[in-house]
Amino acid sequence: MNKSHSLHCAYLVGMLVVCAALLPVATGCEDHGLAPAGNLTLPGFSGNITVRGEWPPPDSVRDLRLAAFRNYPPKDILSEVIEGTAFFSDELPYGQDTISYTFQSEALSGIYEYIVIAQNYGTDPFTDWRAVGVYSKTGDAHAPSPLDLGTGTFIHDIDIMIDFVNLPPQPF
Repeated sequence: MNKSHSLHCAYLVGMLVVCAALLPVATGCEDHGLAPAGNLTLPGFSGNITVRGEWPPPDSVRDLRLAAFRNYPPKDILSEVIEGTAFFSDELPYGQDTISYTFQSEALSGIYEYIVIAQNYGTDPFTDWRAVGVYSKTGDAHAPSPLDLGTGTFIHDIDIMIDFVNLPPQPF
């Protein structure tokens, strides 16, 4: 094999490697610019949950989740879940001052009238729940803000404050 043929083969191999590396970028961008398409395809929202004051004892925070309700006030948690008008996140961590979250699902679209952090405080997983934080643009837990996800929107900076001492009004 002569030197010219070796250089030509090396050039072709190099071009194939570059093309193979760029192919996922070119096919994954679609209408999303340079952002990964997978993160933008699911509707939802994200933000920070900030805890004011001290956490109650761990045995009184059996479960803590973000909940999005289409109706305000919700009838009750169990009815809303059965009717498909309430959605819950995975369990949130205990004891942190700030919790970053992302809440995404194919089922999330439209308007949610009531977004809360819900605490299970007792032994009954169906009834022993209370709101401990409410999404409100004004910061007033007595005035929940609706969130419109349209038909597939993802919204950032949906921040919620938890104050275990001064609980928001209880709708359930």
